[in-house]
Amino acid sequence: MSTTVFSHIQLMNPLLESRYLKLEESRNRLIGELEGLEEELLNRPAATGKWSINQTVAHLIQVEQLTNSYIQRKLQEEELESASLAHSLRSLLLRVALHSGMKFKAPAAVAKVPAYATLNSLRIQWDAARYQLEDTLTELPRQQIDKCVFRHPYAGMLNIYQTLDFLQDHFTHHARQITRLRRQWLQ
Repeated sequence: MSTTVFSHIQLMNPLLESRYLKLEESRNRLIGELEGLEEELLNRPAATGKWSINQTVAHLIQVEQLTNSYIQRKLQEEELESASLAHSLRSLLLRVALHSGMKFKAPAAVAKVPAYATLNSLRIQWDAARYQLEDTLTELPRQQIDKCVFRHPYAGMLNIYQTLDFLQDHFTHHARQITRLRRQWLQ
């Protein structure tokens, strides 16, 4: 007797999935590099008024959480603007800026980080943020792929591909800072 099971599992768009998996690989690599380091070292600021490694990680988490929340709210709207060449140009300029090594002041919404946090507590928060992002990407209707779903504070509206590229570039920007700080503390 043969039994057929039908599933209603929705699969993520392959192009979104490749970007999402790259984000996950980057995050897992960073967490792996930070594991085993003492919490005191992870919470030691680089200088007065500068973030520690864990504060930078907390900022990365906040950015992902707020980005995903914005996307979820935006997807509730009936009419979304289609991404245009102007959106692509602004996205490209954002990417260049994040790869340039320039320093930026974090927008107020993502600038308040805890004075102290354990790496484990940050990992738990990041896991939850990533699961929510994965759900959002999986449930994203095909017709919304080229629509503007996220407003970056400087670059303006971005489609979902540009948003994921921003999250990756933003991560890479801060991962370089974390690497420099980690090397400084381990010398």
